[in-house]
Amino acid sequence: MIKVVVGGATGRLGKMICELVRQQEDMQLVAGIVSDAGGHVGKEIAPGVRTYGAEGLEKVLEKADVYVDATSATAAERNILRVPSLGVNCVVGTTGLSEELLKRFEASVAEGNVSAVVSPNFSVGVNVFWKMCGVLAAVLENYDVEILETHHDKKKDAPSGTAMKAAQIVSEITGIENIVYGRQGNVGARGREIGVHAIRAGDVVGEHTVIFAGNKERMELTHRAHSREAFAEGALTAIRWVSARRDGKVHTMAEVLGL
Repeated sequence: MIKVVVGGATGRLGKMICELVRQQEDMQLVAGIVSDAGGHVGKEIAPGVRTYGAEGLEKVLEKADVYVDATSATAAERNILRVPSLGVNCVVGTTGLSEELLKRFEASVAEGNVSAVVSPNFSVGVNVFWKMCGVLAAVLENYDVEILETHHDKKKDAPSGTAMKAAQIVSEITGIENIVYGRQGNVGARGREIGVHAIRAGDVVGEHTVIFAGNKERMELTHRAHSREAFAEGALTAIRWVSARRDGKVHTMAEVLGL
């Protein structure tokens, strides 16, 4: 039985992960971690399963195999570095994390000799989308590249982690280092750059399009998420994959899916 603690248990994604964990025969939800300011500390989110504030993290992890972080960048910075030293594996899906924090987390995973999966998006489709971004970038290396992402009006970070990952993939393959976030005013002729643009509107779960445009044609690669359940189901796949590992490494969702 894989014993799971979910950070951000009352958020949109965290709540769904908790519900799906409870439905699995090989998993047990043991606790949720929530914001101290949200008024949810000490609440029962399932029969016999309570929520704790950040100060209770060490206590609940004593009986956990995997900690899942689906919080905010600020909360994740307080939480994820504390987990590996307790011998607990991690699945981190929080976006907006700094490179510095991720490097510190990688070091803590190695020191604790645990394993982790870090991904800005757990959906199978998005991970195939990223794979195809790389394929197209390699073939259409001289084409202009623009990335457009759309999310609901309550999403806090922009651009999305998924869009940033796509830009990173294209940049590494094409050698284009200049990433431009939106444009305004007289920006002059387009240089060798990747444009990234964010839209926040309504209740859109998530939509990403990468445009490869030449002088006579263009190709558009699009992924649309119809439900957050796609992300939550992917998180469960990551939990199962990482649960029995102890290699001191941080893995990607592409590794989990064999991509």
